[in-house]
Amino acid sequence: MPVSSWLLSLLHREENMSTTIIDQPAGPMHRCGKVWEGFRALGTRGISAVNLWRRHQDQGALEKALARIIETANGHRAKGLPKGSPAYIVLRETADAKIQVFSSKWSVDVAAVKAQAPALADLDSLCVPDTQIPAGLKLLVGLLGMIVSLVLLGAASGLVHAGHDWVMRFVGR
Repeated sequence: MPVSSWLLSLLHREENMSTTIIDQPAGPMHRCGKVWEGFRALGTRGISAVNLWRRHQDQGALEKALARIIETANGHRAKGLPKGSPAYIVLRETADAKIQVFSSKWSVDVAAVKAQAPALADLDSLCVPDTQIPAGLKLLVGLLGMIVSLVLLGAASGLVHAGHDWVMRFVGR
């Protein structure tokens, strides 16, 4: 009896199926495997898109908060608050805390965030007080300056007197 082509193809397909089932990783077999994989990939892409959107929102909130901090520091500077004032230090600590929270949440380097905001360097410089010259040193420099100016005044008057005598000798002869 001749073997039908249908039976041969069925037997051939069973051999192929057995090798593909063994070769494939264990998991549920779905009739529409490509479609199912597409939905699964869409789900992970959807999650990553949501995370990207959340990061963008957090970054916008961080930028807005840092802008308010910098505007506050500029307002203090415009009103004449001296460098090294506690208000600047509190503002810098607040900015550092906000940057730290963002960088730990999104695994971003703190230095990279600070590099993107050059106004934070100005805020750091406002936290360092100007170097003050001690009062004793100011007094000493003032006294020495007065002595040197009197010596120079005396030398100048002596040169004027010598010049006057020299001119009178030539004119008087």
